[in-house]
Amino acid sequence: MYLCTAQEMRDLDRCTIDRMGLPGMVLMENAGREAARALLERFPEAKKAVVLAGSGNNGGDGFVIARHLAAAGWEVSIGHLGQVEKMSPETQTFYGVCRQMGIPIVGKNESEKWIGTADVVVDALLGTGVRGELREPVRTLIHQVNRTCQGFVLAVDIPSGVDTDTGAVLGEAIRADLTVTFAAAKWCHYLRPAAEYRGELKVVDIGIPPAVVTENPPRAQLNQPSLWEKHLSPRSPWSHKGSHGHLLVLGGSQGMLGAAALSGMAALRFGVGMTTLGVPHGQVGPLAAKVTEPLIWGWPDGPEGGFSGAFPPDWEERAPRFTAVAVGPGLGRFTREKTWLERLLREVSVPVVLDADGLNILSGDLSFLEQRQGPTVLTPHPGEMARLLGISVEEVESSRHQVAVDVAERYGVTTVLKGTFTVIAFPDGQQVIHPESSPALAKAGSGDVLTGILGGGLARGIPVESAVSLGVYLHSSAGRLATVASAHSVLASDVIHHLGRAIHQIH
Repeated sequence: MYLCTAQEMRDLDRCTIDRMGLPGMVLMENAGREAARALLERFPEAKKAVVLAGSGNNGGDGFVIARHLAAAGWEVSIGHLGQVEKMSPETQTFYGVCRQMGIPIVGKNESEKWIGTADVVVDALLGTGVRGELREPVRTLIHQVNRTCQGFVLAVDIPSGVDTDTGAVLGEAIRADLTVTFAAAKWCHYLRPAAEYRGELKVVDIGIPPAVVTENPPRAQLNQPSLWEKHLSPRSPWSHKGSHGHLLVLGGSQGMLGAAALSGMAALRFGVGMTTLGVPHGQVGPLAAKVTEPLIWGWPDGPEGGFSGAFPPDWEERAPRFTAVAVGPGLGRFTREKTWLERLLREVSVPVVLDADGLNILSGDLSFLEQRQGPTVLTPHPGEMARLLGISVEEVESSRHQVAVDVAERYGVTTVLKGTFTVIAFPDGQQVIHPESSPALAKAGSGDVLTGILGGGLARGIPVESAVSLGVYLHSSAGRLATVASAHSVLASDVIHHLGRAIHQIH
């Protein structure tokens, strides 16, 4: 399922109308009918509804909704803001039908009187093309809905008052209980603050032919099994541990051994054949007492139980055994860290995942990533992304999707910007958005688990695009499954424990 910008959606509509010959009136009828159906399914008994309609095509959808609700026996009135002469021909047609049916159509002042007593308010005021601060009287009417409406609020396509492409709120926006959107989700449905206004999201088909989407594919998709499920096919009965890759995890300085252990165990639970935990020499004993499944490799010690910045004497011998490397879980900071990381990335051609202090070492200078020969995956949370780029967390969060894709395209890396709706951006500008979140993952250690899952997928030889999207999906799903009693009480180790169930649910 795709995720569209306003322009991408206009292109799909226009191609459907111009090239396929499907009239815009048919698309508008389909959109309004499906939105009305969502209401009729939710409310089997007739209700009192107020449809707030502008003069654009979003308003045309609203007139269609009003007609279908009235035909189903609902008491319907329409609050119309705008001028009839500015309507598109399609919107004018459906406006006229409503008048012929005798559905009351009134202006702003009369609409405000009905909003507080309606069972359902339909927001069909503004569509995807709105830019800039809202003007009157729309802003006041939106405020009135938010302040006085006691009923259910349906937003048509997007909540009026949000920017489709950035998720910004343009001064005031409808707070919906349900948003019914057409053909594809829009960026504002997954970007804050707009995502907080949409309520439940329902994507409905309005008849845009698959060939049109194939010819004009949007650059972003929602994360779903069809993108990667083929890589979870049953294992061959002839396989062995060497068939499923070997992941090296570098981290686990004193006081942070648990982070490396979590990553290693997550990779094994996901299905990698072998995992080696590379930790400072002094931490080998404590780690051996903590874990049994991963192999352990001691690296030169630095002060206070951390890394020294040197490589072990058997590095060149052992390095070719690994099919992926994860750097950062419990790594810590140390002298010569930048030179150390540069050498590692230069000499390792297999995929590398950088997380936590692996990212912090890069802060302020990502340039040497451009020379790397193998795939690189960065997994920052907003704070880490802000440090990487030398900007504020607020700047990151106000444009998550753009920040992620800018880094991916500029440095030739795959960026996983973690958060409520994780943004995955690839070097070619394509993006995948994970449409779900689990509050259970708001716990120390859950990022280390994700690093292990991603590293494990890459070590198994799954292509980067699939491995990263699959890993984010399983991490989220396992977090949800781990919430048996309460999201407050879930541990990172619980998420690892539920990875098998998460995988099983896909098949």
